[in-house]
Amino acid sequence: MLMLGAAPAVAPAATSFGPLSGAAGCLVAPGSKSADNGTADCGDGKGLLGASAVAISPDGQNIYVASGTAGTTQASSFGSLEILRRNSATGAISEVGCLSSDGTDGRDGASGACVQTPSLLGADGVTVSPDGSAVFVTTNISASVVAFARDPATGSLSGLGCFQYRPPHGSKCPPANVFPGSGAVLTSADGKALYMASPTEGSISTLIAGEVTSPSATAGSGVTVASIFGLLGTTEFLGNPCVAVNGFDGSCGVGVATRGLDALALSPDGAELYAAAPGSEAVDVFTHDASGTLTESSCLKVSAPPGLCRSSRLMNSPTQLSISPDGRNVYVADGSENEGRVDVLARDPSTGALSDASCVEGSPAPKNHEESEEEENKEENNEPTPAGGDCDAVPGLESVDAIAVTGNGSEVYAIGDQSAVVFSRDPSSGKLTEVSCAASEDSRCTSFPSLQGVEGAAVSPDGRFLYIAAAKIDAVLAFGVGSNVTTASASASRAGIARVGVQCPRALRRPCSGQLELTRAVRARGAHRRRLQRIVAGGSRRFAIRPGARTTISVHLSPTSRRLLFAHRRLRLMAIVRADPLAGGSGYGRALRLSLGPH
Repeated sequence: MLMLGAAPAVAPAATSFGPLSGAAGCLVAPGSKSADNGTADCGDGKGLLGASAVAISPDGQNIYVASGTAGTTQASSFGSLEILRRNSATGAISEVGCLSSDGTDGRDGASGACVQTPSLLGADGVTVSPDGSAVFVTTNISASVVAFARDPATGSLSGLGCFQYRPPHGSKCPPANVFPGSGAVLTSADGKALYMASPTEGSISTLIAGEVTSPSATAGSGVTVASIFGLLGTTEFLGNPCVAVNGFDGSCGVGVATRGLDALALSPDGAELYAAAPGSEAVDVFTHDASGTLTESSCLKVSAPPGLCRSSRLMNSPTQLSISPDGRNVYVADGSENEGRVDVLARDPSTGALSDASCVEGSPAPKNHEESEEEENKEENNEPTPAGGDCDAVPGLESVDAIAVTGNGSEVYAIGDQSAVVFSRDPSSGKLTEVSCAASEDSRCTSFPSLQGVEGAAVSPDGRFLYIAAAKIDAVLAFGVGSNVTTASASASRAGIARVGVQCPRALRRPCSGQLELTRAVRARGAHRRRLQRIVAGGSRRFAIRPGARTTISVHLSPTSRRLLFAHRRLRLMAIVRADPLAGGSGYGRALRLSLGPH
């Protein structure tokens, strides 16, 4: 393998982004590996059955994944918390241990796989305190919140206590306003309050430091919400504050447009808490007083009637949220009726109120954009079909189930079951421009594994890696920046050799290495449903490029592709970097037009 050390690019192209290859790039529950969804080569993670939420410690050393299944009874339900070690240089993940509701990994009889921990049934939310000293888990079936002390050296956890909506007889959890169907959970910026959403009840409840005190406790600015766990007797009710649809019949304050309230995001200054409420077609805004108690201050809603909410002409059904680090924009994953959509909302820095700014929406793949096996490379009209309404049309945005903004605010990631799109972000307007895409059924993008059940995402503190929890495939997957193809068009010699530019981003701490692969999109005739297939059309030898450098790489066309090039004098291909394990994100690329050269 050659180490290529070309001079750094004067005008670097946008960074590529893709899944990390190898067993350290993804972990999957025992018995759930499958070649169909791209997990056949993943490592094992015993606490990942129904993986639904992911959180990263502030030091970037650990990842925590809440997983579980919600049955019709407690006996048919399961919950776990997976503890992972993260390599901050490569993004690689490995298992440290797991906690689960019955001590198994979700398989009946697999005793001893995890540490048995009560009140975890249907674990559905997880967060780490700002100082990294505590981890909190919310549960759907147990209707509880469980707190753990975190060892910063190892990432291992030890129980602090819990609160539960209606604790069963013998439970060690005191009763509190922690409602059935609890999902997203988040701490305040100072760590003194814990916010818990319940989409089932359309509620958000708050636990506050100082609500419960120990006789030996001393007041001080360092007291966090973790300190109240384990102090109450098991029968003492904690009437912690909450906001809910219909005020939960008198127990809470009345929420405005809070049906289905779930996804939570805190403004960078900690002043406002934002929540998506798809049942009300709204994004709700909450402010807090000095103690951490929430008050709903405004909301943005589809076709809002007179009242607290203002109307949005962009949103349809907001499901997930992410806020830019500069606090100027909120990005909303929107359950559009057709393709996926991301709404860009402007945030008023003085009040936290939101307003429409712009949006991007998936455009259907153009008809005949792919080649059939019998009509190889016939010239077609390849103009993308425009999206309707006010949104910019982009390829590959088939669905958006998780959305995240990088730590420096330069890029936004939109991930769905069948697609993933990377956008660059304009810091002045918040507007998004597509950088690259991967989609199962769109030939304008590279291929994408069928993740099935994407429910949670978290960005590493340095912004270089993204971690996805996928419930239906029982997996957590790592995505990262990687080498980028810089050539859009090139000529190939009559020997079938072309030169393609590749760049390694400065953000990587190791050289980019791997192979360049050329693929051709076709739809085979005769099948009941003509699914898109990508055929290897050529490739290169292994390469390595130092971070911040770029070079050109020779690729050799396959005999079939060389014959097609001779016949049609040009080919429409996709150039893809297949990165080595621990050498950056793999599998993303760009469209490449090859023409037949004179020699």
